Amino acid sequence: MSGAESRPPQARLIAQIDDAARAIAPLWPLSTFIAVNPLWDLRHMSFDGAIAHAAEVLGVAGYPSDGLFAAAYAGRRVTAADLRAAIDDLSAGTDGGCRRDGGEGGNGNGAGRSLSAAERHDLFFGTSVAAAVDREVAKWCAAYLAGVLPVQATGGFYASWRAVVSADPAARRLAGREGRERLARLPARREDAIVACLERLGVPEEDRVRELARQLGRMPGWAGHAKWRSRWAAPGHPGPALHLVDYLAVRLGYESELLSAATARQQRRRRRPDPVPSPGRRSSSSGEATSPRSRSPLSEVDGVPDDLRQRLSVLTTTEAAAVWLTAYEGHYRDGLLAALERPRDLPATHPMERPAAQAVFCIDVRSEGLRRHLEAAGPYETLGFAGFFGLPIRFRAFGSAEGVDLCPVLLRPSAEMAEWPSGERARDAERQTMGRQAITAVEAMFDSAKKAAVSPFILAEVGGFLAGPMATAKTLAPAGYVKLRVWTRRKLAPPAPTTVDADPSHGALTDEEQALFAETALTTMGLTRNFAPLVLLCGHGSTTENNPYASSLDCGACGGNRGGASARAAAAILNRAATRRRLAERGIVIPGDTVFLAGEHDTATDHVAVLDDHLVPPTHHERVASLQADLHRAGAALAAERAARLPGAARRGPARVASRSADWAQVQPEWGLARNAAFIVGPRSVSAGVDLACRCFLHSYDAGVDPDGTALETILTAPMVVGHWINAQYYFSTVDPEVLSAGDKTAHNIVGGIGVVRGAGGDLQVGLPLQSLFDADRPYHEPMRLLTVVQAPQALVEAVIARNPLLRDLFDGQWIHLAARDDEQDAWKIRRPGGTWTRWIPAGSRTKEETAHG
Repeated sequence: MSGAESRPPQARLIAQIDDAARAIAPLWPLSTFIAVNPLWDLRHMSFDGAIAHAAEVLGVAGYPSDGLFAAAYAGRRVTAADLRAAIDDLSAGTDGGCRRDGGEGGNGNGAGRSLSAAERHDLFFGTSVAAAVDREVAKWCAAYLAGVLPVQATGGFYASWRAVVSADPAARRLAGREGRERLARLPARREDAIVACLERLGVPEEDRVRELARQLGRMPGWAGHAKWRSRWAAPGHPGPALHLVDYLAVRLGYESELLSAATARQQRRRRRPDPVPSPGRRSSSSGEATSPRSRSPLSEVDGVPDDLRQRLSVLTTTEAAAVWLTAYEGHYRDGLLAALERPRDLPATHPMERPAAQAVFCIDVRSEGLRRHLEAAGPYETLGFAGFFGLPIRFRAFGSAEGVDLCPVLLRPSAEMAEWPSGERARDAERQTMGRQAITAVEAMFDSAKKAAVSPFILAEVGGFLAGPMATAKTLAPAGYVKLRVWTRRKLAPPAPTTVDADPSHGALTDEEQALFAETALTTMGLTRNFAPLVLLCGHGSTTENNPYASSLDCGACGGNRGGASARAAAAILNRAATRRRLAERGIVIPGDTVFLAGEHDTATDHVAVLDDHLVPPTHHERVASLQADLHRAGAALAAERAARLPGAARRGPARVASRSADWAQVQPEWGLARNAAFIVGPRSVSAGVDLACRCFLHSYDAGVDPDGTALETILTAPMVVGHWINAQYYFSTVDPEVLSAGDKTAHNIVGGIGVVRGAGGDLQVGLPLQSLFDADRPYHEPMRLLTVVQAPQALVEAVIARNPLLRDLFDGQWIHLAARDDEQDAWKIRRPGGTWTRWIPAGSRTKEETAHG
């Protein structure tokens, strides 16, 4: 008997559900939206195999469209040399073609999504059972999470639904009176209900996983939220909990009952209509059906040389798409590595000369431009580190009863740190708290009135005379309206100086834990000597209006929250004498005149605020003022640079870029992390002087202080994985916006604060909204797999990969590409699946024959 068969029935079912949910991406609530690789739980497969599996379960198109590739070729974004190199790599089995088994998803050749029991019935008889199931399940999910469905004290979603479904008129209309009663009499235990429904549907034990996957694939949004709550949410997360088992119990209950009712109706009619034609798999470019083994129209792209056209013509649709994707990625890789290899005029600063200040920014791609412009503004050294600064904490703001987790979702907070009034200003802080509480209460009352059944009409009558002028001001003068609102808030809740409490006796980390955090952070980023008088730790956030996806523009390393609090907490720890004493014992001596300072970069306005400046000693006031002035200049330069990229901003000038953040009608306040492409690990000298166009995550690293690779291992298994999640979310939302993006923002309606639906109801939307990916109907984001570039000894890199199965999955499965070199005198090398390394040769240098296009 196999291990799976020997499990107890309930444990076996849970394992089957987990297996079935592999192609479903967990969907975080809007308040902490997290970019995630939607196929993360398929990472044990190759990239191609995972796409094949997801195509069967979700019907996704996992590669960029033919139209995108054709446009790229016409614009020389892909050349004949790139294609030739990609085909050669495919033939040699050195690209993503280390194709491990694609699992249940088949061979990734573009076959259509497999159908559930109801879908098969609909396809044959022309009914709409599956759509009715979707509609009812979505209705109850929304009701439950919005608090409309009474929560049963002894059960979750399934128990609550089971208690009230017998009174639902829609259930009677769809299933009849007896069918509605049978729904209410389903087994009390949700696991028993699932098994009973599967048996009623005629699903044998060996086909359970497939059928469960089909059920989850019908509405990946609601299933994704249930997966998040079941597998990722903290056990004590507030609010109604929608779990996978409950969701499937309700869904299968409807599926079995409505299918039975439809079958009965069909038998009563005693006729059998002609089968409805199979829809086939849609083409990613034209929407037409394609045969699984059809030849790709990519071989017919205008201008492709005859020899390449012939080689492409013998490939399947999927193989050709993989070749074009590899060529598309290779072209960017060649350009980036050439730029990093090219000699540059760098500042002639002696490495031991003390900079005026050091600024540590989040690795977020939007920080790259700010770093570049700050370095040009004065004698500054910049570094990159994950925006939670290696400090996994729960942070509680002053006056707040709840804390927020400030760390990547892959981690759990290890302690709580709180904000308290600073010095003798406790009375000011109390006044601020009372004012904020009053503002919050009014906003909550107004929000509740809008959502209630009758009160919106009363609200319109009573408050319309105020709401009308307010709406006009927000529309015609958004920046002025925001200034007025800020002024009003400052009057009602005047700002008061606070500090982040790092005292171990108040519940923070112990002295030893704080020292360990500090040592790990400083060593990982390579900042262990030559400390400047000022060290700025700069988090980031984005200020926008009327944006359900606001958290998607904040810091992923801080769990989808703003990063200023993380910077403040880290600075508080690094300024403590107890921390510095312990660091000195470990060989990291921080001078007595070095002050750590917290800051926050607003990526929508490019303004950098220095936080807790009231804690800066008088000896450093002038230095801080000088740094603030240069940060302002750097931000203005970056805003001018971004103006050319923002939709419509170039016509209005860089001065209007910041106003987008205040405009409640603006659906594209900033581009976020669109066009992210590479993750660079190494000292700043690797990329200094190169305009990376805000496309690269930059993580500081010095292999010279990391002989055993501990710091490199931390970077590759944590920040790089976060970067991969972001990259994969942008990739899949762009290549298949129909299934894996959230669609058009202007059609969104928020459901229970946890997600959005398009229009009046239906499935929760997954992925990123179209306005984060497309400029009108043209993709702004370039969908490519993440390229990781590391400066460290090859043997050290390979040793880190060898001891981490996760990294082997990501690199060998070609989810992430990897290039590395030992030092700046060494040539770049490319890692192939299985651990072989080849010297990097640009595609254009691989052949002597230059084509007109290549």
